[in-house]
Amino acid sequence: MRLFLTIILPLVAPTLLYLSYVVVVEGRRVRAAEAGERAPWWAAAPWPWLVAAGVALLAVTLGTLALTGGSEPGTVYVPAHMENGRLVPGTTGK
Repeated sequence: MRLFLTIILPLVAPTLLYLSYVVVVEGRRVRAAEAGERAPWWAAAPWPWLVAAGVALLAVTLGTLALTGGSEPGTVYVPAHMENGRLVPGTTGK
């Protein structure tokens, strides 16, 4: 599961989102061309959709990090240090 969430999903998700966007937009363009009409403005300009998708993904990422990351409030960080010639990893504690 960790492999899927940390490596595969971040690589595949943008590609799937882009392909679904292309399918929707091209479908709208083809239908507009067949009807002799202009394509909708959002089908002709992908930037608003790309910006909105980027903001949404940023919000999800920051929300997930805020809810799942870090230590309990009030804890003290003790950085990594050497004790008797051995490296002791950094920890958080009270």
